[in-house]
Amino acid sequence: MSSLDADETIRLTDYDALSSRVSCYLKGYIPHDTFILHLVPLVLYYHLNSIDSEFKKFALTRKLKSQFFNFFSIPASNINQLLNVDEQFYFNKINRFTPLKSPMINRGTYLRTISISNKINDFLSSHTEQDIQIISLGAGNDTRVFNILPTFPNVTYFELDMDKTTRLKKLAILSSPLLSKQVGATNVETLPTNSLEINSFDPSLHTERYHLIPIDLRSLNESVDPGNIPHFTFIDNSKPTLIISECCICYLQKDESNSLIKFWHQWIQHGQFLVYEPLGGTQDNNSKYGEVMIKNLLGRGIHMDTLMTYGSVEAQQERFDNLVSSNTWCKSMKWVYENEIEQSEKDRISKLEMLDELEELNLINSHYCLIISKF
Repeated sequence: MSSLDADETIRLTDYDALSSRVSCYLKGYIPHDTFILHLVPLVLYYHLNSIDSEFKKFALTRKLKSQFFNFFSIPASNINQLLNVDEQFYFNKINRFTPLKSPMINRGTYLRTISISNKINDFLSSHTEQDIQIISLGAGNDTRVFNILPTFPNVTYFELDMDKTTRLKKLAILSSPLLSKQVGATNVETLPTNSLEINSFDPSLHTERYHLIPIDLRSLNESVDPGNIPHFTFIDNSKPTLIISECCICYLQKDESNSLIKFWHQWIQHGQFLVYEPLGGTQDNNSKYGEVMIKNLLGRGIHMDTLMTYGSVEAQQERFDNLVSSNTWCKSMKWVYENEIEQSEKDRISKLEMLDELEELNLINSHYCLIISKF
């Protein structure tokens, strides 16, 4: 597989996470994620229309229809039909036969989403009297920014990803008066309609407090001068900064991911990393689930270099202790669920869907971790 094909494969994993969040929202796990039904159809619309080959477009159409449960108009003949989102229409389509994600995946996605959001809220609540920044690495089609910016006027939000991803997200935002309003962008009436126009569209977006930046994160290391990086002049390295990696740096090679961590630690004066990572286990503690993770990834053409190198909570703790600061907190998602999710929330989600395989869920959650490293 060429490096370009590998990059595309990794980029499309964002759709896996996105479809899981759609499922979680529709099933009632994350009712606060109200912008997801506004963003997803528009991103898919522009993705399909960016493809000039009818054969490839047909193949992707079939894949996306299946991936997103046949819920959205794929392909949509007119973008205007995607702008008036009737949420009740989608909820009315759900019944016990609707093929959304399994209860196991929904629970895992819920825990991932809510635990990261809780840590972001901790950062926001501890910096109410000063201007702060949030930098999301490999942000993909995350929707948190649409809730955060209108609520917290002291926040400037940066989303970094490959240009193909930022271009589609920018087009989706500019096409939607609602999404544009949330990030302070000017709604654009004339937007590209064919593959040539879409693929040549500027992939960056800058408003007063929102910056969507196209960049290959592998290009960032401790020897790079931030002043020479396009769009990084918008980042103020003196402001308290939260740097988020939600299943992002795990897709980089070990040296690349560590160099990326060093880059931000070296440049930002006061900040913290918020990292969500998979754990493959260790040679001393052989994990069959970790082996399954590796095989599944290899089957999709993805080699996750750090999955075994930093395959335990202890290994990730040591990694960030050495690269960033001894002020590092690292826990498995099993621990997070047991200790940081309130009982009322556990009771609420337990009523949404029946789940008998609690032992398997605990096994899965023990193979992911949440990291906070302050500096």
